[in-house]
Amino acid sequence: MPSPFRFSRGDRVRIISGKHKGATGTIAASVFQRSVDLPDEHTPCYHVLLDCELVVTVNVKQVEALI
Repeated sequence: MPSPFRFSRGDRVRIISGKHKGATGTIAASVFQRSVDLPDEHTPCYHVLLDCELVVTVNVKQVEALI
């Protein structure tokens, strides 16, 4: 089974859906836990350090590469 994680620590990303849509930041960690937008499910997620210095947990499907 392929890994659901496309990004690594230090990669720059943009959040494309959910509460923090449009925010940009840096991947801090790949985790398997609840996210800010899916609080009742354990899913593959990233801890993202947003440019505003807030750390959020978002599902892997909620981010895209920041080019």
